[in-house]
Amino acid sequence: MLVRFLILLALVLGMIYAEPYNCRGVYNPSDYIGKLRVPTDCKVEQLDCPASWKSGIPKGSETSAPMIYQTFLNCHEGFTLCGYVPIDPKSGDVLGQSGVTIGAGVDFGSKSRAYFTSLSISPALVDKVEPYFGLKRNLAACAAIERPLSLTLAEANTLTDTVKGDFVNKVSKRYDSDKDENALAFASVPRGIRTAIVSVWYQFGYPSAYPKFWGFVKKNDWDNAIKELRNFYKNPNEQARGDLIRRNNEADIIEATLLECNRSVDVVFLIDESGSVGSTNFQKSLNFVENMIKAFPDGKLSGKDGTRFGLSTFSSGYRSHFYLSSYTDQSAYLSAVNRVSYSGGGTRLGRALQHILTYQFTEERGLRPEVDGVPRVLIVLTDGQSHDVVSIPAKNVRDENIVVYAIGIGGYNRTQLKEIATSESHVYTLSTFTQLAKFISTLTASTCYEPRSASLNETIITNVAKDTYQYFSYKVKESSNLEINVVDLSGSTLVYVSRTNPHPYKYDYDIVYDLSTQTDKIIVITPIIHVANTKPKVKRSADDELTRQIYVSVTSDTESASFKIEGNECNPLNCTEGTNEMPTTQPPTTQLPTTTANATPAATKTTSSARVVIATKFVVVSFAMLMILFEIYDI
Repeated sequence: MLVRFLILLALVLGMIYAEPYNCRGVYNPSDYIGKLRVPTDCKVEQLDCPASWKSGIPKGSETSAPMIYQTFLNCHEGFTLCGYVPIDPKSGDVLGQSGVTIGAGVDFGSKSRAYFTSLSISPALVDKVEPYFGLKRNLAACAAIERPLSLTLAEANTLTDTVKGDFVNKVSKRYDSDKDENALAFASVPRGIRTAIVSVWYQFGYPSAYPKFWGFVKKNDWDNAIKELRNFYKNPNEQARGDLIRRNNEADIIEATLLECNRSVDVVFLIDESGSVGSTNFQKSLNFVENMIKAFPDGKLSGKDGTRFGLSTFSSGYRSHFYLSSYTDQSAYLSAVNRVSYSGGGTRLGRALQHILTYQFTEERGLRPEVDGVPRVLIVLTDGQSHDVVSIPAKNVRDENIVVYAIGIGGYNRTQLKEIATSESHVYTLSTFTQLAKFISTLTASTCYEPRSASLNETIITNVAKDTYQYFSYKVKESSNLEINVVDLSGSTLVYVSRTNPHPYKYDYDIVYDLSTQTDKIIVITPIIHVANTKPKVKRSADDELTRQIYVSVTSDTESASFKIEGNECNPLNCTEGTNEMPTTQPPTTQLPTTTANATPAATKTTSSARVVIATKFVVVSFAMLMILFEIYDI
């Protein structure tokens, strides 16, 4: 009798908890036009995602565990603790075959209990999400509305990490099975490229959905893989904007991983050689300099448009070892680095920053004139706290439109690093000098794509080729607007402007000027949009003004174009946001928003099929309950 009782009890509980949820009504798409997902009160968690992925994945070995940089997927999938179904804001229709989704894109529509059990997910967690297994499209939307799903952060992370790990294993096995004989094994492919491959698979599934991209991947033809990602969709104007951005970001992290920069930059290294560094660690710093120089092709280290390097070291004193004008090929640069010896001494970084302006960043020493529009970058490596003031000389350096990266190693003083660097995003900290070797790709890509810091009222004349960009940044007082004037001298240009993305482009911008046939382009942008519950910007020091960065990129829709660009502050009262083409606003994003939307309308239209399912379930459960009573009382 006990056995029969337990069987019947399991039947009842299974009917109540294990069956997919059956909606009381139907999902009506027209009720949700203008929304991005249902239920609309499902909040997206705030993630620390970069505005641009041009720098690739953050510091770390490209062959280190885990196999991929999971934050990249989290940033593009969004991360929620509530179940939702993505919908098309234009029609309210569910996107594709989407099911109820949670965590970082864990979609239950194609999942089963057996799947999660095989991944060793706890039975209690599987029980919690099982009602949503197999539900897709409107049925999933209805279930998400009528029976909201909520998980703890630990539960959502468990599901996300486990499912992603399973995806990586599937991708690895398929890649190793499909790859050409001479292609690298998946485990040997750099982590940034692995991340991009898994990201595409995570969204589309098996390679049959993207045969061209997979064909390039299995041949390790990364250049064509990048091109395919940037031109992934036949009709991009009909595609969700978030998907367009994601494909470009995947291309960016592959490009950054390849460690080859073809842009013109004036780069000076300022390396700590004080006594606390020691000769062994000083040599690791020099190895870092060598490897960064190697990341720039030999053909791009000469001529007017070539990248140039300078190297200085500091302790109690200051030494310049070579200048921006000294060499024009890799072998000469590398030989010069090898001749640098270690001296030791105290730490006077403030004094070194004063000297760097006098002895390195001058046109006599090879610095390109401002009108050429070549980015100026200073990379500072230090292992401790300077014994003199750094804030004033560092500001003097930044005021010369030099972008400053501050890298602290070991016993660094983070406050001083922030005083030195252009912004907090230009501060990097490492625990040991050995980690510098793992950091090369990140800093090389950051340096390569660093926007040219331009002065207001400064005219820059430069050129740009098709499918490439010139990047500029302007510092504007919060009380003013920025007026950007781009004049085409030959060819024709397109201009993108952003308040947040250092590398705006056709899928990610705040204002665009895409009438390329107009040679004199004027764009006005407000530097700040006031959003509720956001922290106000804080001054770095008493002599700093409250300013904001505005980022501008210029590309060409002809084979090449020559242009001049100038930015000026203007009074918002008579200088309003827009262009002299027409006022242009950013198209609505289809990514998950970070604010709570309006309350969700109820799904109220009941279907006869739903009634039949509910009635059948009621009869079966009632019968089982009666049988349990018979067993208990031995009727």
